[in-house]
Amino acid sequence: MAIPTLLREAEHQALKEVSLSGSILDLGGGGNADYRGFIGGEHTFTTVDLNQKADIQHDLEKPLPLPDNSYDNALLINVLEHIYGYQELLKETVRVVRPGGKIVIVVPFLFPIHPSPSDFWRFSKETLERECAKLSLTVETLRPLGTGVYAAQFVMMDRLTPSPIRFLAYYLIRPLVHLADRIFTATARLLGKKYDPTDYALGYVLVANKA
Repeated sequence: MAIPTLLREAEHQALKEVSLSGSILDLGGGGNADYRGFIGGEHTFTTVDLNQKADIQHDLEKPLPLPDNSYDNALLINVLEHIYGYQELLKETVRVVRPGGKIVIVVPFLFPIHPSPSDFWRFSKETLERECAKLSLTVETLRPLGTGVYAAQFVMMDRLTPSPIRFLAYYLIRPLVHLADRIFTATARLLGKKYDPTDYALGYVLVANKA
């Protein structure tokens, strides 16, 4: 059984609050991507990627082979960090989404390098806001993922841990990590310390609207 990371767990919780209707272009997603089951609404998916399970096999570093305004919504789930020319991909994504459609982006922040086959970027809240502004997208939600500094430390150590210990840590230590973050946050505020748990975001979920 696959052991989810704290980031993946937080992503899925955040995607449960997203609802999309109509056609969805899933850029970089596989045919059996687990995150799809967490998105609400009545919709259909078309996947674009180089893997053979994709509906459209295509290199996302190149312009999308799709007409303007051809899909109701688009997903970029854990994709942008792997695309060197990510700004061009964002422009292309906006181009193929119909006016009034939504673009859902999930990116890591405090997370280890994970080549697929390459890992180029990390995106802060300010970066995502500026990219949306450049493309005339309206930010509907921009949610940091994770509970604070202890969750970030747990994720960084998780990659180094053998699978049997990871399994035990997920079910035994993970709840204590979240509790430790809540206690640390409350203590910092009580003492007047300038600590914000969102400064240690594991990643972000962004939902933006095309005008």
